[in-house]
Amino acid sequence: MNEEQNENSIEILDEEKPPIFSSWKKLYIIVLINLISLIILFYLFTKYFS
Repeated sequence: MNEEQNENSIEILDEEKPPIFSSWKKLYIIVLINLISLIILFYLFTKYFS
């Protein structure tokens, strides 16, 4: 029974993928790019309107 649980756990982990992109790495890269672009945008707004 323990072997079956381990196999099921591995299958569940293999099946988990992000809903939008094909891998979690791509999703994290997009999130980081978004964060960096927002930081730059807010910095530029601050400089322009100060």
